[in-house]
Amino acid sequence: MVWKKTIFILIDSFMPHVFEEAEAQQKVPALSFLKANGAYWNDCVTVFPTMSANIDASLMTGTYPDEHYVPGLVWYDRDKQRVVNYINGGKAVWRLGTRKCAQDVLVSLNEQHLSRDVKTIFEEAARHHRTSASLNFSIHRGPVRYSVQKPGLMKLALLGTKFDSVTGPELALQGRFFHSNGLRARFGQWNASVFKKYGINDSFVTDMAIRLVQEGRLPALTVAYMPDNDYTYHRHPDKGVDILARADRQIGRLLDAFGSWEEAVRQCRFIITGDHGQTKIGVEREALIAVLDSLIGMRASCPEKVNPEQDDLVICNNERMCFLYPLKEGVQEEVIKRLLGESRIDVLAWKEGAGVRVGRGERALFFTRGGQVRDVYGVRWTIDGDLTLLDGSLAEKEGKQIVHFGQYPDAFSRLYGALYARDGQVIAITAQPGAEFYTPSDPTHQGGASHGSLHHTDSLVPLIITGETKAAFAHPRLVDLKSYMLGCLHSEGY
Repeated sequence: MVWKKTIFILIDSFMPHVFEEAEAQQKVPALSFLKANGAYWNDCVTVFPTMSANIDASLMTGTYPDEHYVPGLVWYDRDKQRVVNYINGGKAVWRLGTRKCAQDVLVSLNEQHLSRDVKTIFEEAARHHRTSASLNFSIHRGPVRYSVQKPGLMKLALLGTKFDSVTGPELALQGRFFHSNGLRARFGQWNASVFKKYGINDSFVTDMAIRLVQEGRLPALTVAYMPDNDYTYHRHPDKGVDILARADRQIGRLLDAFGSWEEAVRQCRFIITGDHGQTKIGVEREALIAVLDSLIGMRASCPEKVNPEQDDLVICNNERMCFLYPLKEGVQEEVIKRLLGESRIDVLAWKEGAGVRVGRGERALFFTRGGQVRDVYGVRWTIDGDLTLLDGSLAEKEGKQIVHFGQYPDAFSRLYGALYARDGQVIAITAQPGAEFYTPSDPTHQGGASHGSLHHTDSLVPLIITGETKAAFAHPRLVDLKSYMLGCLHSEGY
C-alpha cells in the first residue's frame, strides 16, 4: 500500500466559471488531469469578508473569524486604537506607514492577531509528529522559530525597523523574508528579485516545491500559495482563462518533478482550491460607492491616526465590503439610519444583543446562534424577520426546519463570524454586484474586478481533491478543509 503525502495548493481568485471555460478550451491540462483523477466541486463556500487574510486564517485553523480573531484584510484594533492593513493598496500602506504594515503582515498577523485559543494545521501536525511545510502561505504559525530578513531594497524602505521572529512549520518560507534551511533563494534568481515581489509569486513557490520533491524532502503536508492569478485578474477580468492557464503551467511543472503526472497522484493527494472569487466592476461613476457621501457631518478618522475623543467612526475598506466602527454613543444608530436607504448597498448588518441584525429600507432580519432552525451544515439558529433579505428560505426535512441560502451561501455563520471577530460595535456593509466602495487612498477597480462581499460571485470557489469521491463533502466549505487534511495525515499512517 502506498502512503500518500498531501499537497494543498491555494490559487488566489480561482473561480469555477473561469476554470470550466478554460477546461472547455483545453488550456488547463494540469488542473484537468487532477480533476479527472479525483473529485470536483464548483460550489465550495469561502469565508466573509472574501479577503485573503481572514480566509487563510480560517483555512489553517478550521474556524470562522469569531474564533480566530482575524476580521479581514483591513480592520480596526480598538485596544491599540489603530487601523491594521495587511498590505492592501500602495497609497493606503504609505499613509499608515510601510514599517507598521510590514510588521503586521510579516509578524503580528501570526504571532499577535491570530488567537492562541485556536491551533493552526501546522501546530496540529507537529503535535501528532507529522512534518509539514508552508510555502508563502500568510498563516503559518508553527513549532519552529524564524528570523525575518529585509531583502534588497527593502533594507532602505524599512530602515531602522527591527522585526521580531516568527514561527512556522519545520519547512517554511515567505519569499525572501524568512526561510528554513535548504529553501533559500539562489543567488541572482530572477523570481526572487524586487521585480517579482521578492519571491511572493507562483514561479518561486513552485520552484521551492519542486526542490522538496527532487531532494526527497517533501513532508507529510505541504501548503503552497499561488498569488499571481489574483494580481492580474483584478486588472484584466476578461482574460481570466489565459491568466489561469499561467497558474496551470506552474502546477504542471510541479507534476513533472515526480517523473510523470501519474506518479505524482500515486505518491500524493493533491487538494486545489481558491480563496475567493471576483466580481466585475463597472466603468461608470456609480460603480464606486463613496461611503463618506452618506456620512456628511460626521467625522471619519484618518486611517493613519485615530482619535476616539474627536472622531465619530473608523472606516476600513475591504474593496466590496467595509467595516464601520462607531467610536461614540449614538453613532451606530445614525450611521445605520443613513445607510439603510442607499440602494447600492447589498447587505447591511450589525451586532445586536448576542446576534446579528440585517436591514434594508423598512425590512429587517435578526438571527442568533442556538434554536430550532438548522442550516445545511447542522448549525442551529433562532430567526426573526424577513429571511429573504439574505435570499434565504425554510424547508422541512424529517420534521426539522432547515434554512437554505441562494445568493449568499452560509450567510449566517459567515456574517456572525465577521461581526464577532473582535469586541465592540461594528457595522458590515457590502456592495451590490458591479460596484465597490470608495474611500480616499484605498484601491479601486473600475473596469476591472474586485471582491470582499457576501455575494456568491465573490464567495464560491472550485475544489479539486485527487483520489477522492464526491461523497467526501455534501456541502463543501473552506473552513472544513483543515479537519479533512488532518484526517488524511492520520489515515496515511505517518
